[in-house]
Amino acid sequence: MNIALLADHAGFIATLAEWYEQEWEPYYGGQGPGDARADLLSRCNRDRLPAGLVAIDNDCVLGTAAIDCDMTTGLSPSVAGLLVATEYRRRGVASALLEAAERLATDLRYDELFISTSVLGELLQRKGWMEKGDVEFLNEERGKIYVRNLTKSELP
Repeated sequence: MNIALLADHAGFIATLAEWYEQEWEPYYGGQGPGDARADLLSRCNRDRLPAGLVAIDNDCVLGTAAIDCDMTTGLSPSVAGLLVATEYRRRGVASALLEAAERLATDLRYDELFISTSVLGELLQRKGWMEKGDVEFLNEERGKIYVRNLTKSELP
């Protein structure tokens, strides 16, 4: 598996947009306010936010994440749009995307990184992220906000 910039693999945007529309239907679905394709296209940057990442294996996209402003919390920089294809979950793809997001945020000279989630809490805590607060998503699901200190003394 390889983690790369979305800017270098924009051919995956149509597939990723379909995934977003299915996974986050209240926001990206037909009746929602979001535009998955436009959000993904906006993340095709190499040296500034928003910047997208993709996990690839044998020319097949496994997942994606971005560093962007979190549309729910307003926190920036945040890991946003982290999504792994159902058949590749629990195989280290999300971990690899998180680690790549941390490296990219560090390269862009950020000292901390945020994420809001209702499903990744255990993984984030294992990786040294700290719980910061609560969040309610558009679908009324409750989640947590986590922060990762990116200073060298805090990274493993």
